[in-house]
Amino acid sequence: MMQRTRRSFLGVIATFTCTNRLSSASPLGLAPGLQLWSVREQLKQDFSGTLRKVHSIGYREVELFELPASPRDFRKQVEDTGLTCVGGHFELMDFRNPAVIAAAQELGLRYMILVFPELTAWKGQNVDANFRQFVPRYEHISLADYQWNADQLNKCGATLKQHGIKAGFHNHAIDLKDLGNGQRGLDYLIQHTNSDLVCFEMDCGHVIHAGYDPIAYLNRYPTRIELLHLKDLARGYQISASLDTEERDRNSEIGAGAIDWKKLFQAASHAGHVKHYFVEHEGKMDHPPLEALRNS
Repeated sequence: MMQRTRRSFLGVIATFTCTNRLSSASPLGLAPGLQLWSVREQLKQDFSGTLRKVHSIGYREVELFELPASPRDFRKQVEDTGLTCVGGHFELMDFRNPAVIAAAQELGLRYMILVFPELTAWKGQNVDANFRQFVPRYEHISLADYQWNADQLNKCGATLKQHGIKAGFHNHAIDLKDLGNGQRGLDYLIQHTNSDLVCFEMDCGHVIHAGYDPIAYLNRYPTRIELLHLKDLARGYQISASLDTEERDRNSEIGAGAIDWKKLFQAASHAGHVKHYFVEHEGKMDHPPLEALRNS
């Protein structure tokens, strides 16, 4: 009989524990994902070390918040850690840029997600580089802007599909504000984009911040929501459909906030079209980032 050393025995226990934790953390039967914005400061200090910690917690997929300087090196470092980069957040101008599309392919991305609608008065301008000027304009976004974005998403989605990438849209709370006659930008985009070309990444935290129910959205659009941002708010938050909501209220770790995640996961399972989810901690938290992500 082979003798088992204490170290090997502890290794078996650790593997068993990790497996149990992963199964309990995968209510949809999907690999746990993380939006890397949650650890952006830690990545600046120790990129590889932070990725290893993310993996050790139990996350297996990641989502980009910006395009890395070297897509090839970035992908290698991510995959060497045992993680897979599934998608990333982009601007609409990126969807039209062959160099960005090529970089997304080199990264192995399956999704390019539009993080902010393009304002018709802001065409061709870089949002990240001019964010302070963009915010007050975005507060006055109109139905005409969403009509423009629906058309552009359909066109860009057709182009991206030829490159093996799916276009998507990520909502903020402001995308659920009343534009008149009960119309909301998110609903307009869902209703006026081609399901074969465009999918949606519902940010659950932003939905409740605007005063709406993410479970109702899953039930209303069961085939259109393909990705989820698992984000929660501490109870007692103020309902607001402004862009700066994340600065006003406190984020909560998953399971400790306002959202009934058990019911939400049941709704997502019933719909059966959610393919990936990403935990995202965006605002102030009760614990340091990696501890909070472990708790979530």
